[in-house]
Amino acid sequence: MTNEESNAEYRFTKRRKLSKVAEAAAEYIVDRQDEPPMSTISSKNQITLPAQLLRELGLTPGDRLAITREGNRLVLRARPRDWVRYHAGSLAGVYGRSREEMDEYVRELRTDTDRDEAIERAWSGRESDPQH
Repeated sequence: MTNEESNAEYRFTKRRKLSKVAEAAAEYIVDRQDEPPMSTISSKNQITLPAQLLRELGLTPGDRLAITREGNRLVLRARPRDWVRYHAGSLAGVYGRSREEMDEYVRELRTDTDRDEAIERAWSGRESDPQH
């Protein structure tokens, strides 16, 4: 083998310095119908919820979850981020569906003499607080 041939072979077999990987991607198996996502309870009684499920539900770090027990299950429910928006419109139609119906409801309350007497008794201290 000539010197030139050994140099050519050395160039192809020479070990190059390994560089750090700048970016990597991992493929996770999702939508497996045979196995539900699993989590383990830590020694601090904490669990990690599967990221795919959190993304599907639109949950992000800092969101609060209400936990209830239903039989032998723990049920997690996301709490609203904004309670005002959550309850907005929930009383629609209770006092009437139109402005006229609501005005009529208020007029009836104002003309109800039993209501006026109950308010007077409560303010005078003759009757205990109806809330308690």
